Amino acid sequence: MPGLFDWTNLLKGCRDLLFPPRCLICNEFIIEVQARSRSVFKRPDICLNCWKGFIPLPPAHCSRCGQPFQTDLPSVHTCANCLKKVPAFDQALAAGLFQGTLRSAIHEFKYRLRMELVHSLADFMTRGLNPPFYPPEADLILPVPLHWRRLKERGFNQALLLANTLFSPWKDRVRYNLLARVRWTEPQIKFKGQERQRNVLRAFAVSRPENILDKSVILVDDVFTTGATANECARVLKKAGARYVLVLTLARVA
Repeated sequence: MPGLFDWTNLLKGCRDLLFPPRCLICNEFIIEVQARSRSVFKRPDICLNCWKGFIPLPPAHCSRCGQPFQTDLPSVHTCANCLKKVPAFDQALAAGLFQGTLRSAIHEFKYRLRMELVHSLADFMTRGLNPPFYPPEADLILPVPLHWRRLKERGFNQALLLANTLFSPWKDRVRYNLLARVRWTEPQIKFKGQERQRNVLRAFAVSRPENILDKSVILVDDVFTTGATANECARVLKKAGARYVLVLTLARVA
């Protein structure tokens, strides 16, 4: 009501004065003016300097796999690799490049179990991946699955957490039990090129093909490196009858 003292803001101000928030990436204090700058970043848990280190996908990139082109001019066409060997997925897009503070944030999130970072990372994806890459165009949203042994080790699937946060209004379309990792694989970081493809070959399977048939699918993961994992997932989804597979990732290697 007009004229009433705003105790909420006063208490918040006192709290921030006594216990100023720290950046989830660099651990530096976040000053109030920075936290209020909603036009710069949406959440007050990453400092401005770290947020500026989240480099978005350049406007010049492959229309199929999202590979950035070495040019400053906006250009979207199919790269030579995709022309030579067409991927199983129809399109792959990343919100940013796997470098700088975005890479640091992903490592904190994924390997140091800083799950509170998921909200800021999902905000960044929301900015970089606009419609029509959101429901209602998609029938299903599938996170890239972990093998049960790795899920037990880590305690959570970062792709599922991203999918649930990014697509919170459409959680009924996020399905974690339709695509499974049925074979243990070594981490892809250990391999290069075709070794990555061999490592994930026949590592995934669709549990209920009738739920995939003629469906448009969004496949969600954290990082797109060579595309071997995304391509193998898309291959088994297409084999099960998926009509369209769009791969969305938080970041990709340039």
